[in-house]
Amino acid sequence: MTVAKIAAFLAIFFIGLSPWGCFNYSDPLAFSLSIFSLYILLEVWFSNKRRIYYSILLGFLIVVDYLIKPSLVIVFIAAIIVCVPSIKQIIKNKKIIFSTILAVGVAIILLSIYTTYRNNNNFVKFDSNKSFSMAHFANMGIKNNGAYSQEITVRDMKIANPKERNKADIKDWITEFNKKGITGYEIFLVKKQVLNTADTSFAWGSDGTPFIRPYNNSSFTEISHKLFLPKYHIILKIFYDMLWILTILFLFFSFKEVNFITLLLKYTVLGFLLFLLLFEGGRSRYMIQCLPYVFILSGVGFYQLKAIIQIIWRNSINDI
Repeated sequence: MTVAKIAAFLAIFFIGLSPWGCFNYSDPLAFSLSIFSLYILLEVWFSNKRRIYYSILLGFLIVVDYLIKPSLVIVFIAAIIVCVPSIKQIIKNKKIIFSTILAVGVAIILLSIYTTYRNNNNFVKFDSNKSFSMAHFANMGIKNNGAYSQEITVRDMKIANPKERNKADIKDWITEFNKKGITGYEIFLVKKQVLNTADTSFAWGSDGTPFIRPYNNSSFTEISHKLFLPKYHIILKIFYDMLWILTILFLFFSFKEVNFITLLLKYTVLGFLLFLLLFEGGRSRYMIQCLPYVFILSGVGFYQLKAIIQIIWRNSINDI
């Protein structure tokens, strides 16, 4: 209960009371999907009731997560990694095996149905040749500060052949890596990690006017209106900075815990951070999708810190 309260508190202040909390964008949506995905995943693993229902729902969420933001499936990859050391015991658990097969089967069927409909509907025509490959986002992820690049996007849009576009991105990536060298690339990753995690406003207003324009002439009350504008949002950012420092501090004390759920959270957070280092990142807005796992881990750390303080206090009382 302590962990849940801390996680809820942090979620409300960082997302619920920030401009991002009511902004129609994929990152706040991904924040919610991360919560649902973790909840359903744990229900499938630990619950003995309505297991079939949760397994079907898990398969549905896998597809939705993948279509909204491919990085959201990191939590499922983390679950597989956590299960590897106990694979022999898991194989003997028929309920877990059945639930896994059912969830994967539902995901494959739903994704196949979606792909078939997308390619054969008469309303919107999709041209897969115009889609960007992972190499495109990796190329952006190694250039400049690793953030979105309009230059690379425009260049790739002009290359009609997807194979040639992919080759161009890979060639660019290799050229940039050779320019930096191993040491330079490591320094670049350290700087990018700071950019990915240091801005507690989650880069509100840093993406240019499209994010701010709808609020410039809004009918909000004076206080709420100002919170959406970067020059006034700095007041809230100071408060967020203090909360973020506490969040990271509590996170540190969660390292001791090695149970299934905590390991799942740790590998998920690590996976997200690695993903942002390798691909488009360089801006803390991308961390929003990962925050539920960070907040829960921070809650675990707070609980551990609380227990340590209680032990120290009792020992000090006994010494007296």
